[in-house]
Amino acid sequence: MRNYRVVLCWRAAVGCVVRRVRPSVGCCLERVLSSPAGKERPGISWPQGACRARDGPFSGAQAWFRPSGSGNNTLLYTQYINLTIVIMRSFFVGRSIAVALLISMFSFSFTAGALAENRSISGIVSGASDGEPLVGASVQVKGTGIGTVTDVQGEYRLDIPEDADAVTFSSIGYEPRTVAPGTGSILNVSLNGHSYSTGEIVVYSTRSMAKLKNIPRKVEIVSEKDIEALDPVNATDLLKKTSGVDIIEYPGVLSGVSIRGFSPDFSGIDQNVTYLIDGRPAGATNLATIDMNNIERVEVIKGPSSALYGSQGMGGSINFITRKSAGALSGKASLGYSSFSTLDGSVRVGGSLSERFDVDLGVRSYNQNEDYTVGSNTLISDPDPEVLEQDIDTMRNSTYATQSGNLRIGYQLNDEVRIDARGEIYQAHSVKSPGSIWGVYGHSEKDIDRQTLDVTMTADWGTHALRFVPHWSLEKSVSYKKDDEGLNYRSSLSEIEWLGFQLQDRIRVGRQTFTGGVDYTVIDVFSRSFADSETEKAPSRPNQQQSSLGVFGEVGISLFDETVIANIGGRYDITSYQLKETPLFTTVETESEEYDNFNPSVSVQYRFLPQCKIHASIGRAFVAPNPYEKAGFYVDDDGMETRGNPDLEPETSVTWDAGLTYESDNGGFRTDVTCFSTDWENFIQRTSAVDEFGEEYKTFENLNSAEMNGIELECSYDFGAAHDERYSLRLFTNFTHLFRARSINDDGSEGDMLYVRRNRGSMGLEYDDFRFFSARLTARYIGDRFEQNWIGRYDEARPTLKDPVIEIPASLIFDMSMGFRIDDQNDVSLIAKNILDENYTEKDGYNMPGRSLGVRYSVEF
Repeated sequence: MRNYRVVLCWRAAVGCVVRRVRPSVGCCLERVLSSPAGKERPGISWPQGACRARDGPFSGAQAWFRPSGSGNNTLLYTQYINLTIVIMRSFFVGRSIAVALLISMFSFSFTAGALAENRSISGIVSGASDGEPLVGASVQVKGTGIGTVTDVQGEYRLDIPEDADAVTFSSIGYEPRTVAPGTGSILNVSLNGHSYSTGEIVVYSTRSMAKLKNIPRKVEIVSEKDIEALDPVNATDLLKKTSGVDIIEYPGVLSGVSIRGFSPDFSGIDQNVTYLIDGRPAGATNLATIDMNNIERVEVIKGPSSALYGSQGMGGSINFITRKSAGALSGKASLGYSSFSTLDGSVRVGGSLSERFDVDLGVRSYNQNEDYTVGSNTLISDPDPEVLEQDIDTMRNSTYATQSGNLRIGYQLNDEVRIDARGEIYQAHSVKSPGSIWGVYGHSEKDIDRQTLDVTMTADWGTHALRFVPHWSLEKSVSYKKDDEGLNYRSSLSEIEWLGFQLQDRIRVGRQTFTGGVDYTVIDVFSRSFADSETEKAPSRPNQQQSSLGVFGEVGISLFDETVIANIGGRYDITSYQLKETPLFTTVETESEEYDNFNPSVSVQYRFLPQCKIHASIGRAFVAPNPYEKAGFYVDDDGMETRGNPDLEPETSVTWDAGLTYESDNGGFRTDVTCFSTDWENFIQRTSAVDEFGEEYKTFENLNSAEMNGIELECSYDFGAAHDERYSLRLFTNFTHLFRARSINDDGSEGDMLYVRRNRGSMGLEYDDFRFFSARLTARYIGDRFEQNWIGRYDEARPTLKDPVIEIPASLIFDMSMGFRIDDQNDVSLIAKNILDENYTEKDGYNMPGRSLGVRYSVEF
């Protein structure tokens, strides 16, 4: 602090004199002397990191005023000498003033040198998304006036006290970050962009590592700030509140999503959305098993993605980006308590262990110890009481607990080659299942386990960026029922195992790129079933294997200084299907079948104004059949024979979209409007048939089709961007409307798509003063939908409602959170979910939790 006071005293002594001579020079002096942390004073509009004289003899003064990138007092002294001489020569300041100036500068140098012993640190401040250096970023020792700013290479050098325990880094458009300086002399730091500055984020889902602003597709980013504010239980809980996706969700740990009118699913290897973790297959069919503790952000690409990732990409892809920390070790621990006796604790830590080694480690434990109560209100609808139960206030048998852990170890072999190994374990044991709010399916229990392991090897050699990722995942579920004596027994077991690799190369020549590679994945599906605690029976389907080999390529074209950008690509897939020997199946034919197909994609954008672009894309996608639908035959324990259909085609879709995006220069306002249309063909359905010998059997055929088209709106405005980002007050919305979502039968008749909402969206208001207080209020609208009335078979639940398809009414759910920063390390959050106590479902018969209140304490270290 003594150093800072000397600077202020010196400025006070001479600043007013120089201002009287020439105001522009006074502003320059005040800029240099009073902003050691690189922060502007009110009324001064010079760019951060430089004080530029506009005309006259000072037109070249930027070199003198440019920060040295150092806390070195000698360099500062030299700068002040040069500045004083120019002032005196140009404006003929009196001799007495010159002597006073020189004496004060010598006093400044002497006093600063008499301070306690310091040590030097240096490094580079860069953006976390793209690694680009940040010019004019502030570097300041926490709790002091000691600081500097980065130069044009993003580099800085600073003398800090030996006992300094924290250094804060900040830059316009980026989240501030405080780290421990450690004992070394090198401290490189990366900053995450604010949610309203997403244009510069590098999107991994495209495989070409392009910036968001240069992707001619509909892409949405769920930021780390969104994750912190919403406090999601799992990935589904986050996506349904941010990305305008369709949801199917049961109490406990079972859910899935879909995009643009495709029906959501929660299990199986034939879903319509590709789930990824850091760009490789996530190894999850149940989206609720993806924990958010170590997720930095989420990329949602809407529209077909089979041209890059193969099967399951008809609706789009969702890519979860994990943390990759560098610099001094730092971390965060959180502990929360909320309604239904819910306890949620997590710890994560990450950073560099040495100049070459870095690590990320995270663990989380979540326990809902009481059955939850359902909502009591229906704000915007008046549902039939047989459709939405309103008299039962508690979802019985709905408690559960989850534990998760993840570890990443990175090693930089040299300047070009890097290796990252990552593993994750997720467990949800003794998860209770209510069997609907009426309990018509009976109470049960299950254990869920998911494990993943991957190794990412990257190499940047000249124009080439190579990437090789071998990966393995295992998803396991064990269900339990009660026998006649009320004791639990294992009723079923299922396992899905993924094993494969990705190999790709991105070649860049100027602004033109080519990305190509090979993916190979083998998926094994294994199941067992039990009649009671002592008797095993045949499962509903035999064990099976699906393997796929895909070769892809995409050309990225950038013309006229990124005014026109186009991506043209495609992927050729060879998929093989095989049934495997299964205990207790009387007959299983294991002959394999193969299918190959090609899926092209074209997207283009034209930026006709710096802030405005139009974008359009068209692509083909597919979902491969399950092996038991395509290959072999089997006989179940009822004696019914099921034959695979070797002529069965994959389900396919062709989607086009076109939209307009506008983003203001300061990033405060952003909007995108996109129209889309999809033709979905070759629905796979189970049918009955009779062979030439008169024997009846079950098989699978391509029968129906569907058409979906609609419009998507994404819009946000931050009032703080117009006030030098001293605070953030942001309005935002994300809304999807389907003009048409109809299935078409072979006879030409039509029906509404099931489990798909015509209207869905979210909107909200968030505030952050970047010092003490932050708050967020969100509303989620889920429109009406149609579902099959499976529960109509049970008179105790629906004595009169027997229609095969019923309409589920719309709902409106509000959430709110408030955060209070006690200091730079400690904060307390208050979280209220479903604050108006809405009674609603994400799956017919399974009412979701009502109002929940909670508190969370977090500490950064």
